[in-house]
Amino acid sequence: MLPLIYPVFKGIAMNCFSFSARGAHFLPFLVSALMALFVVGCGSSNSGTGGSAGAGGSGGTGGAERLEPIRAAIPMPRQTAEELGIEPFVGTAVVSNPTNPKDIPPHPFLNNGGDSRIHNDHYNSATYNREGPAGPSLEIVTAQSGIIAGVCPMMAILESGYVIASCLVASDTTGLQITLTMFDNENLDVVAERELGLKPFVTNAAGGAYFSMDKDENIIIGPPTNRLEQYHVEVVDRVAQFVQDYSKEIPGLPPAVEVDDPMLQDTVVDYEGRIWFMVTDGRVGYYDVESDTTEMTDLEQELQNSMVVDDRGVYLVTYESTFRLSVAENGPVQVDWEAPYDPGSGISGVLPGSGTSPTLLGTRDDLISIADNADGQINLLVMDRDQPNPPLCKLPVFREGESATENTVVAYDDDIVIVNNSGFGGPFAPARTMNPGIERYRVLRDNDGNVTGCENVWKNTTSFGNSAQLTTGSGVIWGWGADPDVTGMDLFYLTATSWESGEEIFRTYIGDGRPFDPITGQVHLHPDGTLYMGAVQGVIAMRDAAE
Repeated sequence: MLPLIYPVFKGIAMNCFSFSARGAHFLPFLVSALMALFVVGCGSSNSGTGGSAGAGGSGGTGGAERLEPIRAAIPMPRQTAEELGIEPFVGTAVVSNPTNPKDIPPHPFLNNGGDSRIHNDHYNSATYNREGPAGPSLEIVTAQSGIIAGVCPMMAILESGYVIASCLVASDTTGLQITLTMFDNENLDVVAERELGLKPFVTNAAGGAYFSMDKDENIIIGPPTNRLEQYHVEVVDRVAQFVQDYSKEIPGLPPAVEVDDPMLQDTVVDYEGRIWFMVTDGRVGYYDVESDTTEMTDLEQELQNSMVVDDRGVYLVTYESTFRLSVAENGPVQVDWEAPYDPGSGISGVLPGSGTSPTLLGTRDDLISIADNADGQINLLVMDRDQPNPPLCKLPVFREGESATENTVVAYDDDIVIVNNSGFGGPFAPARTMNPGIERYRVLRDNDGNVTGCENVWKNTTSFGNSAQLTTGSGVIWGWGADPDVTGMDLFYLTATSWESGEEIFRTYIGDGRPFDPITGQVHLHPDGTLYMGAVQGVIAMRDAAE
């Protein structure tokens, strides 16, 4: 369910919401503070519908000229490690131990560099063929996105080096404003921004938190207007702006105004170039841009999270089942299969059902994985992509009574990493209440490639890096979390864990308090090794400090 997006206002005088866990609603009472809103980002495109010339042109990363900012970055208030009396860095510098690059089939229409989707690619692999920082000394650059809140869950790195982010920001009780924001990857100045509509205060990622970036660096998104929209970046005289290519109405889906209104949850492009969408109430369909036609079906099961796609079809998870859908010969949406899972008897995370989006994997390109929501101890499920019932592996993870996840698994070949998010109480609860844990499993095969079972490779019971991204260039799993052993305050750290052994390489202090809480969000990795995190009140960039 990564990342979970919420309005976060607690701790600011006379701004308050009522919250109950998973599936509850926020009730706005009074929000009167003004916000200075901004995020990082930048796009690459010439005029028309995208392009790869780079938003900075000759002034892209490493060029002589940068794009003109529309708003300068304001650092987030932050206590230093010295002021807190803590060690800023614990562990050792990364000694690179690269694995082979991830190998998934290229998508004919989406970006294949690792920046097309919320979990990196159309397989939701949560894996980068990049390297990341080494430590021990990191430069930390922050940009405050608002006095109240401004969460940027998804970021995509462009060929020019700039970054585009989808952000949820709020300045009053009218709702969360969804923005596309483009920022300078070096200093986090905002160089372009466009408001896409107001989202009601609800506890989910629907209405624009996720987007897709195609091979021409166009952005496809479903904002709370509940229209399918595409944008590209145009640059004139070093000034960038988002330009809309189309805005398509979905039949029977008016704009979301009230808390209970259905909203677009996610959009993705299939291998034929059709724009697939899913709605929180269970409606799923596609828009064919060339023919300007829309097809839709109703699964009659509520859903969240994000979709994945391969040459067989589109996969998604509802509160009850995993589905694969495709297009029938004459055009309608068809359900290829449904694989029910254990949803539990109640809410063990933040929303009902699985906390994961589906992830595609396998050295034979044949598997799909999710986690269920079983009471007490959830299970990691590994299924055949064509015959998912019953699952090939059903593995209980973490500890009885301390087992839940709100993050999609990391997948690399036949291996899977899952992180523990049990104890997560939502945006108003201390992040340090989350229980530690990260585990790696491997799918076993016989000499003919048939799956014979799964085995545990390692378990780390102390890691509090409550999100996970693998970098094959260095063999490191990057995480982020609050130290559970500190009482009275949240101290957030970037963590580096060895893919090979599961042992912590280092943890380095980043910031203190709710402004640095990513709400189980994930780090994003730039090709130059910089890590970015979108947190409650801003964006953080972390890179090796210059010697």
